[in-house]
Parts: sequence; structure tokens; C-alpha cells
Amino acid sequence: MTDQLALPFVNIVGASPSAPPEAFAEVRRPRLSGMRKRLPPVADRSAEVPPLSANDDESTRLDVHEYLVHNGESSFFFEVRDDSMAEAEIFRGDMLVVDKSLSPAHGNIVVAYINGERLVRRLYSRGKKTALQTDNPDTPEIVPEYGSELTIWGVVVGMFKRFVG
Repeated sequence: MTDQLALPFVNIVGASPSAPPEAFAEVRRPRLSGMRKRLPPVADRSAEVPPLSANDDESTRLDVHEYLVHNGESSFFFEVRDDSMAEAEIFRGDMLVVDKSLSPAHGNIVVAYINGERLVRRLYSRGKKTALQTDNPDTPEIVPEYGSELTIWGVVVGMFKRFVG
């Protein structure tokens, strides 16, 4: 993916200027494992009891990888390191599913690399203005200056959130 947004300093290549996303500790690649054989069942909205895995057929099971990872070759997982996107329900420790093959659009949540920092922000791209915003009105947006380099690693397509353990 080498599309350019309206401004010349915005680069959408799925990698930082110095290294690909996979080179950083908070980035993990999706992998298929033996878990696909023991997929958990999906509870029916009208069910009065939880599903019993012994009696379910494969059509009632949810493959989370298939649900969230549409392009395994261009997808990666990114662990969130701060609460700057808390208003979007994205918190420290959440695991984002990011797809490098999607073209970022105005309003998408993206993983970006700017001025040596990896960020999760909402992309603002209208007219000649490109900015990275949080959903928190107390946090200022980041507007790259002419000559600086903004690299969009990819578009966030989903998230895993752990509540216990």
C-alpha cells in the first residue's frame, strides 16, 4: 500500500521510517493454531441457558480470527500503551487488530508513527488538513507540520479486551 493522502508528508506504507511495525514489542502477528478445532460456541440471543459445547455443531461456533482478521498477511496486533483513546473505549492493555492493506480514511482509528512516536489516534483528513485526534477534548490534536513525516501503519479493524486475568 503506497497511497498518499492529500499532504506530501503523509506516507501510508505500513511501516515506520526506520523499521516495520513487527519490529516493535507491542506489535504481534496473527497466527493460526490448533485452537481452530475447539472454537467456542456463540450464544443465541433468545437462549435461556448458555450453549453446551458438546451438543453444538460447527455452524454455531465463532472463529475469532476469521471474524477480525480479514487479511492475515497484512494484519497485526498492537497492544495499547496508554489511555489517550479512552473516549473511544480503547484502553491501556487492549489488543488492537490492525490491517495495513486498508486505505485510511477520515474518521478511521489508525496506528501511526510520527516524530519517533507510535500512536493510536483517529485520523482527520479534510481538505488540506490532516491531523491525528483523540476522542478526548482535553487532549490536543497532532497536526503534522510541512516537512515532518507521518506514517500510517494501518487501520484498526477490531479489538480484544481482557476483563479478568
